[in-house]
Amino acid sequence: MVKIPFPDISSSGSRYRVTNAYFLSEESDLHQILPVQAELLLQRKNDHQVDCSGSVHTGIRLTCDRCLADYDFPVATDFHFILECASEEATQWTLREIECSSAEIDLVHLTEPLVDVEDILRQQVYLSLPVKQICSPDCKGLCPQCGLDLNREHCTCPKNAQPSPFSVLAALKK
Repeated sequence: MVKIPFPDISSSGSRYRVTNAYFLSEESDLHQILPVQAELLLQRKNDHQVDCSGSVHTGIRLTCDRCLADYDFPVATDFHFILECASEEATQWTLREIECSSAEIDLVHLTEPLVDVEDILRQQVYLSLPVKQICSPDCKGLCPQCGLDLNREHCTCPKNAQPSPFSVLAALKK
């Protein structure tokens, strides 16, 4: 685990390259299938703030929400935020300063002045995942009656439309 103290980061910028790393633990709900290729640019703004930007590339195995099949998802994401470890007074001042600025940069509060590279990369991978995990846009999913994967086989279940549970209310309205 690589942790970089704020004083070790140059004010002109320090570039870090991470290659061939598998950082998702076995307890993780994600399965990493490709090593990470990442770049980080850390620039110390002052004793309490570090500007962090970079990119992450890897591959993750996900499970489709429609058909429950595993599929590979390429992760390629860029990020930019400010890491801050400061006193409460400084934090309030910084928040006011950022609220007034037109730039929309995320501010990440830290409990100690250390940049945990592995944790940053892990968070960026999680943030890049789709909300709805679908193996392909034309995924047909599972048959609601027999559970057969409709992408692989054609099911023989009757296509009779089940009456809506609200059809009773429609009848009452008439």
